[in-house]
Amino acid sequence: MHKEQKNNIKKMIIEIVGILVGSFVMATGVALFLLPNQLSSGGVSGLATVVYYLLNIPMGTTILAINAPLFLFAVFKIGKKFFIKSLIGTIALSVFIDLLDQIEPLTNDRFLACIYGGIIIGLRNSNNTKSKWLYGWKRFSKLYSKRI
Repeated sequence: MHKEQKNNIKKMIIEIVGILVGSFVMATGVALFLLPNQLSSGGVSGLATVVYYLLNIPMGTTILAINAPLFLFAVFKIGKKFFIKSLIGTIALSVFIDLLDQIEPLTNDRFLACIYGGIIIGLRNSNNTKSKWLYGWKRFSKLYSKRI
């Protein structure tokens, strides 16, 4: 196996682990704080929370059902690599939410749940942004160092 292939495999594994960790952190904020206190986050998770309380369908199942048409669109418009990463993240988020939903909520105070859930989900989003920023900076520095 060539060195470049090993680096690509290593990079892919690191990306997948990052996706799984981010999904777990997001699921923790949603399932242990927001969902038991009837609070919703934004986007598909927010819609899934509403469906969860209206129709009593598990939130993870709802997230997968809502995202299915979006995946079909993404595979044709954005590409296979993005599709695969999105699929891994969404399935992991759905599974983690359904598993963590069975744990007793950490607080029953809506105000505290809103703050804690928001902080946890915010940490997950900031980690995602930070890693994208660092990756972009690393790429930029490689390009810049070649010119000197």
